[in-house]
Amino acid sequence: MPVELIQIDTRKAVTRIVLALLVVVATLWSYYAFRWYIGNTMAEYFSASGNTLHIAQVANNLAPNDPLTNWRLGQVSQKTLPLDQSAVALAEYEKAVGLSPSDYRMWMSLGVAREQAGDAVKAEAALRQSIALAPSYAYPHWYLGNLLLRSARYDEAFAELRAASEAYPEELRPQLFNLIWQVYGGDFDSLVKAVGSNAETRSQFALYLLNQQKFDEGLRMWNVLSEVEKKANKDIGDSIVSTLVASARFHDAAAVCNALALNSAYQVEEGRVDDGSFEEIFTYGPEVVFGWQVKSAPQAQIGIDPEVSHGGKRSLRLQFLVRSQLEGIGVSQLLTVAQNSTYDFECFVRTDKLQTGGAPVVQILDANGAALLGESEVAPNGTNDWKRIAFTFKTTSKTEAVVLKITRASCGQETTVCPIFGSVWYDDFSFKRHN
Repeated sequence: MPVELIQIDTRKAVTRIVLALLVVVATLWSYYAFRWYIGNTMAEYFSASGNTLHIAQVANNLAPNDPLTNWRLGQVSQKTLPLDQSAVALAEYEKAVGLSPSDYRMWMSLGVAREQAGDAVKAEAALRQSIALAPSYAYPHWYLGNLLLRSARYDEAFAELRAASEAYPEELRPQLFNLIWQVYGGDFDSLVKAVGSNAETRSQFALYLLNQQKFDEGLRMWNVLSEVEKKANKDIGDSIVSTLVASARFHDAAAVCNALALNSAYQVEEGRVDDGSFEEIFTYGPEVVFGWQVKSAPQAQIGIDPEVSHGGKRSLRLQFLVRSQLEGIGVSQLLTVAQNSTYDFECFVRTDKLQTGGAPVVQILDANGAALLGESEVAPNGTNDWKRIAFTFKTTSKTEAVVLKITRASCGQETTVCPIFGSVWYDDFSFKRHN
């Protein structure tokens, strides 16, 4: 189809005036658009903590009707100006909210500024509007919770603080726990209510209390959980066990271990060597706190022998090929015992071509301080069939647990080289408490 061309006669005065006005309008629009772009860009990449009030004012002058530049200017004013000039920041936040009423950040900042200015009622209203616009964000809840906390409206406050900590647990949950303890430290029922019904949060709060050396409260909080809830939070429970062991609360640690155990075979019993005959298919390592800790070295291979045993089908075998020095043997077990009690210890040892001046020996150490409570005779050199090793030891009034340990006898203080060759088997470890 034919294209119709429109021709404008620029020789007419009216046409020239209209065109000139269009150029002027376009130029002005471009100028102000460029100013707004520069001001908005400055505000967008602005750091309220690292920039001066002058820079914020420049950005706001370039884009005076941009909510972002007003908000940034309010932030810097709030940080840099004295409290008696808080009205400056408040005015900027009010303007920012008016320009962008759907931005939760503007309402949140306005709420904080209003509280600082002493208007808690309007501050609460602004923060609730921020939450309505962004209900899943953490900090609107957090600031409102703190405002309510300062107004002694504790139930409402902790409901908001919990919501914030659930949205941002890594940062805010420890602070929530600090606030709960500061407010309700001596009132356990209120502690439970403030921390909420979430089992994971309760277990984390129990761990928090234990780390604060509040053992009675921490264990009581942990025991608020049901058996199912405890097992569902096993990772936190394991951390609780480690904290209790590090604090020498061995009986409490054993009780928590038993609550986390998947079956009765993993139950910790006072005065009982766990898997003393090596018949159970357990994991031997740090993840089983009250089980065998077995660690091999390049020249000392330690493991279970399924072919040689004293009473059952398996035993513990240690194979040595050490030409110079081996400082220790990586076999031990932590087990709970009764205080002020006497125990008879027994195990059986077998050797094959053992040659050394510092043979393996079994020791019983107090777990709280590592004092030596008892020691066996050394494993015999050469090749020997199963031999019973026994001795008696006594716990003190402070002994909650002992460490059963296989180590090496000394080769002498003046000996820097202490080789050891051959194999040693241990089996059927047991304790028997005197009545």
